[in-house]
Amino acid sequence: MADGDGRLRVGVIGLGAIHEAHTRGYQQASEACTIAAVCDLDRDLASRRAAELGAAPYTDYLELLRSEAIDIVDVLLPHNLHHQVVRDALEHGKHTLVEKPMAASAAQAQELVDLAAARGLRFTVAENTRFVTGYQRAAELVAAGAIGEPRLARTLICGNEIERLSQTQLWKGRRDGSVGGAILDAGPHSFYLLEWLVAPIASLWASLSKQVEVSEVEDYGIVAGSLRGGARFTCEFTFTAAIPWSERLELYGSKGSIIIDQLCDPPALLFAGKDAAGTAIDGVPFDPAGWKQVSIAAGVVDFVHAVRDGRSPAVDPRTGPRTMTLVERAYATVPAVEEAMEAA
Repeated sequence: MADGDGRLRVGVIGLGAIHEAHTRGYQQASEACTIAAVCDLDRDLASRRAAELGAAPYTDYLELLRSEAIDIVDVLLPHNLHHQVVRDALEHGKHTLVEKPMAASAAQAQELVDLAAARGLRFTVAENTRFVTGYQRAAELVAAGAIGEPRLARTLICGNEIERLSQTQLWKGRRDGSVGGAILDAGPHSFYLLEWLVAPIASLWASLSKQVEVSEVEDYGIVAGSLRGGARFTCEFTFTAAIPWSERLELYGSKGSIIIDQLCDPPALLFAGKDAAGTAIDGVPFDPAGWKQVSIAAGVVDFVHAVRDGRSPAVDPRTGPRTMTLVERAYATVPAVEEAMEAA
């Protein structure tokens, strides 16, 4: 289950933009793994990246999965392909990491979690939220009681997908490729964050719209509701913001509050009562251009080490079906909510 020097051998399936951050993670974990194969339908791209990485190129993912020279598979494909390709990887006995969403539905995601458990394989979704330094410090502060009882949480994920959503030949703006829009694409990050830092989501409603008319999926969404224990939350997502990709968390408690914004310097502040200036939270770097890639790579490193050490990954695989359940519940509320808004 490893190469001659004991390192795990990785096969990367899908060479879109996100693969560069994943590759960075495998290179950071080079003492434990090596990228042995890459796969993409674009033969020239697969050959070029394989040559750069010293890996074998494939255009047929099933051929890659049949190779006994692969221990770990990383699935970086359009959302609609996740379930089939991950299932095939698990059935071929490969430990598997998949970009979010884990699958196109909660039922599909649960099927994959159950299959991995039955085969004794390490498997999870690449949820980089767990590895964002600001959120890690926030989790420590909340656990230590620094803000008292959480009362309100707000998240914002914003960036610009107008170009990809406008090109109908690409999968991003097509429902048959992306499965859903801003709520499905960004929602799992915020839902995971809230349930990790505060409490499970107890109730929710959603609203959505789109500004890119040719797109088949929403480019704006808002999900709001309550958390177990009584705290309220709102999560807002927009894919038409003329700004670098960023995230913001506002967490208000009975004793204090935490504000994290990747575009602000300092990016993480702790407020105590009416303290107007706040105090910078130690250990959170200002890195507006790199924070996302850094956290994605850290998640990859954790998964490699989990496989090597025979432990569970930091991101529980049950995150996949759980966040998709919340996505489905959010979409289910949209018609009734929109009708009520129009009637008001």
